[in-house]
Amino acid sequence: MKKIIVLIIILWSYSQLQAQFFRTGLISGISGAQVEGDGFGGYKKLGFVVGGYAGFDLAEKWSTQFEIYYIGKGSRKNPHPDKGDYRYFKLNLNYIEIPVVLRYHYQKFRFEMGFYYGVLLNHYIEDEYGVRFTQNYPFKKGDFGGLIGVSYQLNEHFSCNLRSKNSIVPIRDFQNKDANIGILNKLFNRGWYNVDLNFTLRYHFGGNN
Repeated sequence: MKKIIVLIIILWSYSQLQAQFFRTGLISGISGAQVEGDGFGGYKKLGFVVGGYAGFDLAEKWSTQFEIYYIGKGSRKNPHPDKGDYRYFKLNLNYIEIPVVLRYHYQKFRFEMGFYYGVLLNHYIEDEYGVRFTQNYPFKKGDFGGLIGVSYQLNEHFSCNLRSKNSIVPIRDFQNKDANIGILNKLFNRGWYNVDLNFTLRYHFGGNN
């Protein structure tokens, strides 16, 4: 959290000196996540997204953007005793994530694609038997993946963003008895992958972004 506060101060300071082509702002929103390979589907793990960005124009309709934020990922499976399903699973994965995005401008829309790298801060696993020993579930410290998304300019200072992201490199190698589920797993049998949808609001210090 201290790192995020320092980031916000730095971005605000830069905003006071920015030229017309250089823009900064704040990011806040929610993430719906799942993990391909753990055997549980659906974007059922909710998390928060908070951080900031800096970007600049490349051409009339093209820009690039560098972001850094905290994000909660993972997966979740709730039990359904009325259906005889008592399985429960909760995986929390908390990251500091750094995306680099190329954006195409069309009227009030910004279509984007890029890559991200996440640094794992901590993780927690629980099922119907209680807390699992995390040493039996070794997660990699880094998460590298790709993203696509779209932003819409609401007014001079605010926009909303919808983004889909997927790990390219597995966040955890397959262990015995892991579920071999998902396109990447069936093709390569490599491990678990983060998959998440993010919805965020962005505040732009200098006006339209």
